[in-house]
Amino acid sequence: MTWKKVVEENHDSRNLALAQGYHYFTHRIPVVIQHGPTCGIAALTSLILQREPETDYINLADQLAVSLGISSKGELMSVHYMSQLCGFAGLPHKVVRVGLDSDLGEMLQDSVLLLIYDKDKNNEPTTRYNGERAHWLMITGFCYKPSRTNKVLTSSLLGNFTSQPANSYSKTRGNIAEKSSELYLFVQHGKSRLRQLWRWADILASNAAVHRAKPGTWVLPDNLVEHVGGLAVRVFLKNVEV
Repeated sequence: MTWKKVVEENHDSRNLALAQGYHYFTHRIPVVIQHGPTCGIAALTSLILQREPETDYINLADQLAVSLGISSKGELMSVHYMSQLCGFAGLPHKVVRVGLDSDLGEMLQDSVLLLIYDKDKNNEPTTRYNGERAHWLMITGFCYKPSRTNKVLTSSLLGNFTSQPANSYSKTRGNIAEKSSELYLFVQHGKSRLRQLWRWADILASNAAVHRAKPGTWVLPDNLVEHVGGLAVRVFLKNVEV
């Protein structure tokens, strides 16, 4: 089994990641399995459960999305539709632009990111279907190998996530994409209980490939690309002013 698989299946396998020269952290968010085309609502529900473990929100959110006219069967085909539901759920959030130059170190310290990508048959990012297999994912953390010219960062992390000890890894300063020779993100989605590590560049390419939806009676924005491409919902895990 590769180091990557071990880290995916056991977030406490720090020594293995360190031995391979990788440093990481991830927030721990419950995984909610979707029913039907409700991947976005399942992701939203997992964030509600992280705050209120006894909440049964998925059916209510589904009905709310339909009543708002932003869904017909539980699908959410726009970052802005997701933002509306986050607002109704009382989750502090904002819509942000993302790209290879995004400061994920800063974004993921206190937040997770929700975005749409095009999934392959194994649920991994692809560019083959032009959006006809569009799916929501949640980014909860990152894993990267510092380049030889950069020092390991050393201040402490606080919050509800797995981290390496303060003397080996810590709060990221600056853009980790610039510090990294290889950047993976911890992701989870409504098709699997397994948290996975996917390359950031692959996720962005898949996100950019979402140009259309598969045939069906979906509620679609006027311009799908403008509601998906390069956009994410940043959901804060603590109450903050946004």
